Amino acid sequence: MTGTCEKLISQDINIACDEMVVKGLESDGIIINRESVDFSKCVIADNVIKTLVLKVGKKGYQIKQDGNKPFSGTKTELNVGTYRNSWNNTVAVVVLANTPEVAANIIDGLASGKFIIILRNLSKGTDGKAEYQVFGWAQALKASAGENDKYSDDTEGGWLITLEETGAPRAAYFFFDTDAATTEAKYKSLLTEASSD
Repeated sequence: MTGTCEKLISQDINIACDEMVVKGLESDGIIINRESVDFSKCVIADNVIKTLVLKVGKKGYQIKQDGNKPFSGTKTELNVGTYRNSWNNTVAVVVLANTPEVAANIIDGLASGKFIIILRNLSKGTDGKAEYQVFGWAQALKASAGENDKYSDDTEGGWLITLEETGAPRAAYFFFDTDAATTEAKYKSLLTEASSD
């Protein structure tokens, strides 16, 4: 007899007064070229990525989004399928610059690459487990739209790139290991080139 992939709920649906969800994201995140991740060394338990290992010499890159609504347009939506349902993730990246270097080193890569992005929720949970949310882990984020509107009040003549992941099997992935301090250290280490140690 084979198993089933059906998921059932296993927790009460209550108003969590101690962990009231708050909308919004912090102004910084990390974007990683998907090919830089050594998936064979990563440790995952259900929806939690405990260990995220980069290949030797690879690193993630910081994303900064200032303003009242950083990463505005970032969302997760249910994708109803014929045999099973999945999730689509959208992450909007604004680049408030337009130089030859930005076009070559950022925009052209965003247009054709595959990515994983870690963003920091304002709603972190009392134990910190909900702070670092990971997009693109299962199916990769890829560009679905991009524009450089010279008269946009939002981008001030810069770029708006929309990245999408379709068909993710889980509603959300989070990056967390042991406690908030340990996780923060691991998160920051992703901005440094990985060594062979």
